[in-house]
Amino acid sequence: MEGLTGWVKGARLAGPVFLGLMALTGVFARGLVNGCFVLLALWGVFYLVTAKRGWFLAPKALPAKLLWGAAIYFAALMLSALAGSEYGRSFKHIVTVAYLLAPLPLTWLALTQWPNLIKYLVPLYGLGLMAAGLMTFTEAGFGLSCVRAKASLGIIELGAVLAQLTPIMALATALAIRARDRLKTVFFAAALILAYVAHLNSCSRIAFLTTPVITLILLWAHRRVFTLTMKLVLVALALVLAIATLTNKRIVERFAEMGVEKGNYNNEVRINHWKQGWKVFQENPILGVGPRAIPNAPPLNNPAYPKEFTRTRDKYYHAHQVFITVLAESGVIGLIGFLALHLAPIALLWPFRRDPDPERMFWVWAAIAVASQLFFNGLTDNVFTLKPLMYIYWTVTGAALWVTLGNKPAP
Repeated sequence: MEGLTGWVKGARLAGPVFLGLMALTGVFARGLVNGCFVLLALWGVFYLVTAKRGWFLAPKALPAKLLWGAAIYFAALMLSALAGSEYGRSFKHIVTVAYLLAPLPLTWLALTQWPNLIKYLVPLYGLGLMAAGLMTFTEAGFGLSCVRAKASLGIIELGAVLAQLTPIMALATALAIRARDRLKTVFFAAALILAYVAHLNSCSRIAFLTTPVITLILLWAHRRVFTLTMKLVLVALALVLAIATLTNKRIVERFAEMGVEKGNYNNEVRINHWKQGWKVFQENPILGVGPRAIPNAPPLNNPAYPKEFTRTRDKYYHAHQVFITVLAESGVIGLIGFLALHLAPIALLWPFRRDPDPERMFWVWAAIAVASQLFFNGLTDNVFTLKPLMYIYWTVTGAALWVTLGNKPAP
């Protein structure tokens, strides 16, 4: 019996391992990160079954305010699904949303079993960024040629993930330099350089716009810990990167395409779906038409318009924008729930934004960074259901909540 008890206790430590692998692979490998999440979820079920006090064996349970945010959102989804006509599609989507929110409580639970894992999460993200940068070389060669590389994710996924983690890596590098930790400085700087390479090869316009903005926000929040010399070094590095980016001919061409009124595939697809989503919302402003039940936008009078949007079997599609999609699917009630879900963690973390403990402050701003990226990227794509993006989003948020509201890890 004692042997069985020891085996059960040991098996509970598998969760942090799966969480670490999920953090690593979420940057560059869709299949691997999905597999790691499934293992983490199965471990969570195992933990609930074997723990005497279940989820609440944790030193502190998840904050009630956070759970209320999730409850409001799911209640809004249920109401919109019942008010709509596509019950099967809608309830299947609700299950998918629950699946994508699971990394938050699973992260919290895994950290209760091995608190020191928090120290390794950012280095694991750094390794993932290195792998992503190196993998884009196989698609783009070594010319940094802006070929829309994927690194085993999707085109949109890679850009979104890079925009999530690059600011965090920039902050980690700056703090390592300030602490005069040479090993960490070299490691994080290498990860940051390869992340920049991945940005160039992925060539995501929204990532190019949001990454520097969010990075500046993180560095500004930490401005009091940097000396004047350090600030000047950071400004010089920012100027070098800006010049290197803005003088890249292909990147300039990518942004110039946005000004083409007709014949621009990306502009026409998005605008057409935005208009369709907004029209659907205006017709169903309170509860929408139901999750995943937005009628597809009519095809444009353009032979270049992609076939996947004109096939008759594609009866439903999203609005190519997070907020319009939420409004069209679940109306004003759904938007209130959606905002409650995402702003509840920030509301809980905000009091710690100037915490004297550098670790807590770092994770608070890391969570703010991934939330900001989700909202910015959501202006041009429906990124809320992209699995790698959501895995990282809720893992970083869960880690920040654990560091601030859960048990403090041992030094």
